[in-house]
Amino acid sequence: MTEAALEQALFSIVRCERLARDRADWETMHACYWSDATVRVTWFTGTAEDFIDKSATRKADNGSHVIAPTRVQVVGDRAFVESPGQTLLRPSLDGVAVDVTAWCRFIGLLERRSGEWRLACFDSIYVKDRVDVVVPGESLHLDAEKLAQGRESYRYLTYLNRQGGFTVPDDLPGVDKPELVDAYYDSIDRWLH
Repeated sequence: MTEAALEQALFSIVRCERLARDRADWETMHACYWSDATVRVTWFTGTAEDFIDKSATRKADNGSHVIAPTRVQVVGDRAFVESPGQTLLRPSLDGVAVDVTAWCRFIGLLERRSGEWRLACFDSIYVKDRVDVVVPGESLHLDAEKLAQGRESYRYLTYLNRQGGFTVPDDLPGVDKPELVDAYYDSIDRWLH
């Protein structure tokens, strides 16, 4: 396989995984991950299998993803794919329909086993997020104290997920804490090599 063909194959896997989640195609999503793969997002940290199961129960959040695989690095049977993207949600906060948009860099760590590539890890680096009311003229009054508990790079995701009863870690890689991002990229480099 040429370098360009491998790059496109890896990009296809990470795009397919996000689309499968958005379409509630759990079988396809499972096929994108190795059985021992891990996932870390604002509302979940654990195995890919548990992530898929919990995603199936969260489909009411009407989430979707925009993903643009851009960077790939392959070292032997391991690969790193970085994809600028967005998470788009339409939940209700305090009875008001809102759009929550989060910008991030999706990280896919892939491994080739017995000639087949799949995700070994899915993670994100958070850039920023925002919330907008869906119906013009409606007012949204968020609890300022609770909102301030979220980090700048994923503040509204934190607020939304905590409202839903989820624990959100405050140590995820995000551009508001460059030292966490640097340490994360260092860990990826060590994993690749």
